Amino acid sequence: MSPIVKAYQLCQDWQQTKALKPYKNVVFHGPNYYLPNHNGPSLATFHDLSVFKYPEFHPKARRDYMFKAVSKSLRRADIIITDSQFIRAEMIEFSGFDPSRVLVIPLAASKEFHPRIQYECQAILNKFHLNYKSYMLYAGTVEPRKNLKSLLDAYDLLPETFRKNTPLVIAGYRGWRSDDIHERLKKASSAGWAKYLGFIDSEDLPFLYSSAKTFVYPSVYEGFGLPVLEALASGVPVVCSNASSLPEVAGDAALMCHHADVNTLFQMLIESAEDEAWRASAITKGLQHAQSFSWQRTVDQTLDAYKLAANL
Repeated sequence: MSPIVKAYQLCQDWQQTKALKPYKNVVFHGPNYYLPNHNGPSLATFHDLSVFKYPEFHPKARRDYMFKAVSKSLRRADIIITDSQFIRAEMIEFSGFDPSRVLVIPLAASKEFHPRIQYECQAILNKFHLNYKSYMLYAGTVEPRKNLKSLLDAYDLLPETFRKNTPLVIAGYRGWRSDDIHERLKKASSAGWAKYLGFIDSEDLPFLYSSAKTFVYPSVYEGFGLPVLEALASGVPVVCSNASSLPEVAGDAALMCHHADVNTLFQMLIESAEDEAWRASAITKGLQHAQSFSWQRTVDQTLDAYKLAANL
């Protein structure tokens, strides 16, 4: 049984037990799209609308589940929370919700993501056989929506010496429909210019960020794009797509281009590695921009949303 289908069935069982029936005067928050029946104020966080905007990026079981569950959540919600202004605008258009009841509450990077000198990172670098500030990093699930095909195409255009001196490192869970990407990664690894690390423990990941020369994130669509913010907070220059919410998250600290523009991505990879003046400026701007996001603000704004729902 698919985990998505199983989750949906568990949710249905939960509703059938009427577990929330006694709680008529409390606010219920569904932090990941879904809301059960609740005789009281309800909020749902919608992180993105990718299953509706790009259904081809999702397995059928997930699509079937979300098509049903999301429509129910929209009928039940008093307040909708989104992670970015971009998704807020999409949600208003998609749902027809009163704009005053669709709120933006941005996420933030963990305090573990901050700049580190080589000595602090060396044990983790040794673990993965990497060199400090000598690789470009992508961190995230390996799946079609993340557009790693374009990243590999752009890396293919780089001079051989550049690729071998600054290999591409991919860190993340092996997602669905990624066999072709992994096949290319095997060939690139054999040629000496790429390395796939697989899923990385949360304790190790901040050190991989801090040690990277450039962080690259050419995603087609993001509700927020937390890895970009984590890279900025780590003092690492960023090259990313200008899709959906990423310009909000990156501010003016990153080099950005259309996700399908391989030639521009290729040029930006070179600039991010070799233009020292831009790198210094990008690091400074990135650290400042990352500081404008905080989990305390996220908590405070979420509490304000609860108060708003309770007083409707």
